[in-house]
Amino acid sequence: MKSLNLEKLEERLSKVKLLVVGDCILDRYFLGEVNRISPEAPVPVFDLKETYYSLGGAANVAANLRGLNVQVELMGIVGEDDKGKILKELAQKEKIGIKGILEDKSRPTTLKTRIIAYSQHLLRIDLEERAPLNKKLMKRFQEIYEEILEKVDGVIISDYAKGMFLSASFCSWLIGEARRKGRFVLVDPKSIDWKKYEGATAITPNLKEFKNTAFKENLPQDDLEKSAKELIDRYNLDFLVVTLGKDGIFFYHPERGFKYLPAQAKEVYDVSGAGDTVIASLGAFYAAKLPIEKALELANIAAGIVVGKIGTKPIYWEEIKSFIKENFS
Repeated sequence: MKSLNLEKLEERLSKVKLLVVGDCILDRYFLGEVNRISPEAPVPVFDLKETYYSLGGAANVAANLRGLNVQVELMGIVGEDDKGKILKELAQKEKIGIKGILEDKSRPTTLKTRIIAYSQHLLRIDLEERAPLNKKLMKRFQEIYEEILEKVDGVIISDYAKGMFLSASFCSWLIGEARRKGRFVLVDPKSIDWKKYEGATAITPNLKEFKNTAFKENLPQDDLEKSAKELIDRYNLDFLVVTLGKDGIFFYHPERGFKYLPAQAKEVYDVSGAGDTVIASLGAFYAAKLPIEKALELANIAAGIVVGKIGTKPIYWEEIKSFIKENFS
């Protein structure tokens, strides 16, 4: 880290432009206190003190990129409802391009409501419609995608299995178009079937997702090195990144070999959104022409910072700079 010129990197980041395609989610938080048990049933009574919204899913990936001063376009779907309007307003406030956010009157905006008391999650309530895109919407997405693709350095696919990529052919088309035009593609997967991600630059599963795919592929679930090598060969990837939670990050590149990066978190309050931070940071630093290993080291630092925050919160460049100056100067 000592050899890293933070000022030059900051300047390069400001010139990067990325496209995030995926399942947009609106996160709603109810913050409050629990001081008594209900007389009606043996359940806690939650006293609501504050309500707020934040960007989730693919929209949180875009928010993390903006936190790193990267220019961002976001493609995804919302319902024709007030929650969809809130999501788009939040994105615009962060200066995220929303030309690629389309409305679908047949489904609600995906909403995750988290109830938190004293920094402890009590309950999560999900409102969603998991259905594939209709042909009209898919065609419109393809038109917008081809237009935006000409203006960006790379693509991040954020698959939360809410509908955007339930069509394997659509997902494959997105990756194929980007690679054909020389753009890198990073995928945060939800599906255990990686066939639809074939040809991507890299896939970034968490450990559970990696093991589930390894099991499906009849590969050893606990031998990351052997299974990673085989999955890269089978799906024509450049490299593979597995996020390991409290154990950091595992990385494999056919030419550079294997590497484990220990976690950088000082305190862990909330892991929600950490995977979004990793793929966004990796994409930003990779597009800024850092070596893969260095980009991953910074992504690892970013993840360590965001898990110390309550709720789905993005990383900010100033936080990374402060961490490096405090720990590596």
